[in-house]
Amino acid sequence: MLGFNIVLERARKGRQESLMRLYDLCCGTVFNASYRIVLNAQDAEEITQDAFLKTFASLDSFNGSERDFVAFVKTIAINKSIDLFRKHSHEPFYEEIDYKTSDIKDDNDDFEDLPIEKIKEALNNLPDGYRLTITLRLIDGMEFSDIAKQMGIKESTVRSQYSRGLEKLRITCRG
Repeated sequence: MLGFNIVLERARKGRQESLMRLYDLCCGTVFNASYRIVLNAQDAEEITQDAFLKTFASLDSFNGSERDFVAFVKTIAINKSIDLFRKHSHEPFYEEIDYKTSDIKDDNDDFEDLPIEKIKEALNNLPDGYRLTITLRLIDGMEFSDIAKQMGIKESTVRSQYSRGLEKLRITCRG
């Protein structure tokens, strides 16, 4: 197996097999991150392809590890997914409310003994704002400030949506 840096260097030179190896390295991760936001396989596939096209166009300026590469492509896909989500959302899904940081329980222990399918179903049935903030925070590991910046809303709004969404998720899963 060739090391990541060799594959990256060959991909920069346009070698198709190296570009495919970079694609194969993280296409599933990128697709899943997008799908969790847009909830449509066709849109997620298109976003995944667009993210890779953008990434491949900027390979000369990429300096990082294999892990950095995966994160880079995934971030592009998440941003494109959020843009599409916002474009197709016909109703506002965030309430502007102030919420104290201390009121947020960022504890996932409530879900550890539940089947993943039950959690997925409950998550997908949440209102869009709740689902999106929980997905971006818990699954994709984004910080509240980054979610707020990407969505163009207050951080306190993201935190309140996250907290309320987790509570609804707990009730749904345990109810």
